Order: sequence, then C-alpha cells, then structure tokens
Amino acid sequence: MIEAQARIATIESSRYLTELAEAWVHTYPVRYDSLTAEIQLPGGELVLTADGDSLSLRLVGTDRERFDATKETVAKHVDRVAEHDTGVRCVWDDIS
Repeated sequence: MIEAQARIATIESSRYLTELAEAWVHTYPVRYDSLTAEIQLPGGELVLTADGDSLSLRLVGTDRERFDATKETVAKHVDRVAEHDTGVRCVWDDIS
C-alpha cells in the first residue's frame, strides 16, 4: 500500500472540496458532501476533508507509477481551483 497526504491552508476548504469532487463526478466514482469526499481515481482512492481552516487530502494506492501520476494530476487540479488564492499550492508528503 502506498499513501500520501497534503494539507491546504485555506478558509475556502469546502468550496475547494466541492469543486474538486464535481470536476471528477462525471468520470470516476465520487461520493461527497460539503465536508468530505471520496473519489476513486485510476491511481488510488482520494479522500478529502474540509474543516474551518484547511483542506486535507489523502491518497492511497497500490501501483507506484499510477499513484505518482495521480498525485500530480490531483495537485494540478487543486492548484487550478486555488489559483486566485495567493500562496495556495498542493504539496504531497509521502506516508509510505
């Protein structure tokens, strides 16, 4: 099992979560509300959690190559959603 996490400091966490979930809802299995989302991406399962001051992301997968490609794709989507918020970027920390 391969895992990575990221934490985005923003008061817009619920909006980010919703926009990210809606970006993939027509392509991949997605379950979400305003505080949590689970998205089955090709490189693993992405879990998003919004709270008052941050958006937490956790990606779990099994195939390193697909996992790394998915991390990059998710980071690009997060950065695009947050493009108007100065200094907000998705930076992954590998857990395993």
